[in-house]
Amino acid sequence: MASLSEQINSIMEREMGDIGPFIVKKQSMLIGADPGSIGPNDLPELASKLSEVMKTFGGFEKARKIYNEIKELENLDQIVEGEKSEARRNKMLEDLGRTCIFAGEWEKAFEYFNQLLAEAERNSDRHLMSRYLRRLGFIHQERAEFDQALVYYERALEEAEESGNKNAIAGSLNYLGTVYWNKGNYDVARDFHERAIKNAEIAKDMPALGGAHIGLGNIHSDSNQLEKAIRHYTKALEHLEKTDHLDQVARAYNNLGDTYLQMKDWDKALEQFDKCQELGERGGWLNMKAWGLFNSSEALINLGMFDEARRNLDLSDDILQRIGDKAGIAGMHQNYGRLFQAKRDWDLALRHYDKAIEIFTEINTPSSLAECRKELGLVYKEKGDLEQAKAELRRAANLYHHLGLESLVKMCLKEIDSLG
Repeated sequence: MASLSEQINSIMEREMGDIGPFIVKKQSMLIGADPGSIGPNDLPELASKLSEVMKTFGGFEKARKIYNEIKELENLDQIVEGEKSEARRNKMLEDLGRTCIFAGEWEKAFEYFNQLLAEAERNSDRHLMSRYLRRLGFIHQERAEFDQALVYYERALEEAEESGNKNAIAGSLNYLGTVYWNKGNYDVARDFHERAIKNAEIAKDMPALGGAHIGLGNIHSDSNQLEKAIRHYTKALEHLEKTDHLDQVARAYNNLGDTYLQMKDWDKALEQFDKCQELGERGGWLNMKAWGLFNSSEALINLGMFDEARRNLDLSDDILQRIGDKAGIAGMHQNYGRLFQAKRDWDLALRHYDKAIEIFTEINTPSSLAECRKELGLVYKEKGDLEQAKAELRRAANLYHHLGLESLVKMCLKEIDSLG
């Protein structure tokens, strides 16, 4: 009979091709397990890690498939029940709860974390209560149930403050900031992230500090305050590079590169995307490698390096299609659109922009959708189709208005006025 290692490698290879066993090896090493001799007690945490990777690469569907196949190898709940150490048992329960979040198994995730929360309440352990409340809030956040998420995060913050644990306080504040950013309430989001920084500095919590600065960078980037965004992303890197959170380091470099793109500093943007790709590959986060590749193409297009841009887009296409990263695929199509616009191949440019818009609409990312519609309007303008240009620019202006980004609304309206 095949060993657990062989069975898990087979599952991942079936889903991810030749990169599947590589991912198993990377994630096994991260949890301190021997990739060649995975045991039943490794499965709750390994299932969590693999599901997290699959969620990042391909969404809930891929994560759920991996989780369900691992469950067929061993009874995970039985493994937890058979664990004698309370601490290890709770760790396994938390790992399974996280796995269910990645797999979109919401009711089972609620069950695991409510079980942990009830035990923490019985023991009057406010630190753990705050931790599990954050997890429960995150389940609602993942479902875009932002008001319900706020209820849990606010209670998590109360428990953290009662316990006096600065790490927990900083984490709760960052979660609150992220929800308000998603809701488009940038002023409130900024306040929470700034408070998170104060608490994380006292606790010397590098991941929380990095997360807070990424949050502030995102707010300033969305608000077109690019110098401020760069300062925060740079600060995030100072903190995150002291940690083993390579995916977050790669993400910070990607966001920093994107900001340099907005500033039209193509060389600096390319430097950041190269680092993003390197870290993504080293940490096994192939989605970040793909994002670095297709984002770099925008800089290459503007430098007139069309062949290099096409090569990077094609490489990212290969990775993104294999892993099913819809947000990345949409961004890639947008950059194909930019490439063919620069080459004045209007049919291909419009085809790729339309595909990007279709995906951005499907996954409900209004900021990216607004930018894409604005650019499509400018493609129509350059092509000489002024009525279509006006229509797309109006759609972009409406989206920017909904997001409260009035400076970008004015920019779209100015373009419309210029078309007569």
